[in-house]
Amino acid sequence: MTTTQALYVLEVASCRSMSLAAQRLYVSQSAISQQILKLEQELGCALFTRTIYGLDLTPAGERFCREARPVMDAWQKLCQDMQASNPEAKKQLRIGVGSRVYSNCLFEDLVRFFDDHPEIEVSFLTEAGTDFLRSLRQQQMDLVLDRLPTEDYLARQSEYYSLPLVREKQCVLMSYRDERAGLESLSIGDLQGSTVISGLENSSEDRQLKEICRRYQISLKRIYRSDGIETNMNLVRSGLGVVLGPESFARYFNVAAVPLSPETEASLQFVCLKSLLQRREIRQFRDYLIGVCRDHGLLAGE
Repeated sequence: MTTTQALYVLEVASCRSMSLAAQRLYVSQSAISQQILKLEQELGCALFTRTIYGLDLTPAGERFCREARPVMDAWQKLCQDMQASNPEAKKQLRIGVGSRVYSNCLFEDLVRFFDDHPEIEVSFLTEAGTDFLRSLRQQQMDLVLDRLPTEDYLARQSEYYSLPLVREKQCVLMSYRDERAGLESLSIGDLQGSTVISGLENSSEDRQLKEICRRYQISLKRIYRSDGIETNMNLVRSGLGVVLGPESFARYFNVAAVPLSPETEASLQFVCLKSLLQRREIRQFRDYLIGVCRDHGLLAGE
């Protein structure tokens, strides 16, 4: 018998569903069912019975949960006490932070969480142009707060857990002096012959721009490339080019924003490897961010 098996049984008992328990614990349903089956074989009795309303505990299952709950509570307390008593055992979080965190005024809220959790040491990685998904795969980061580069994400979607926190309209960002700044909308085709500002060669932004040009058969006048968001937006303010970006950038960087037509959305996402969702501090941080975005009226889907 393992603590993991006990955790699975208690979670299934709580929600009366293996699929719902799997969602809550961020593991596959087959992993839960296999572990519970092994435990039942070891104990020599069934812990659940299936009804039209879901899974119910058998008498043996009721006894198991009654005895297991205080054991699991004691185990979690022991883990917390050991971590608290050993400064060297502090939890580490390395977080990739995209510009949308700042433009939506969320960074101070991020810091507040870690002020309230001194047991967690945090490093913020904010270098523009970083391939965040590659850094996740190489375990150079634990989680990322940014939009998803679509082509990279879809190719390895099964590896990642992603949660949209803030959805925003995609816009063409430009100087207020640009003659197009007063338009109600622009299509991708309207970028024909424009100067566009992007990330460094072969960055996720650059690859996306190249894919857009290929798909819509657009020829650009030229492309300015930079790995710094401030440099990019200074170029925009100077009227030297346009950027494809979220609506919040317009307010934050003091530029004009013309929505794309047809309307296109991009999300600020919470992204990590699915395997890392077993870490309690990552789940805590995710749940905290959901509450923050909801309090600000930004939470996607609400």
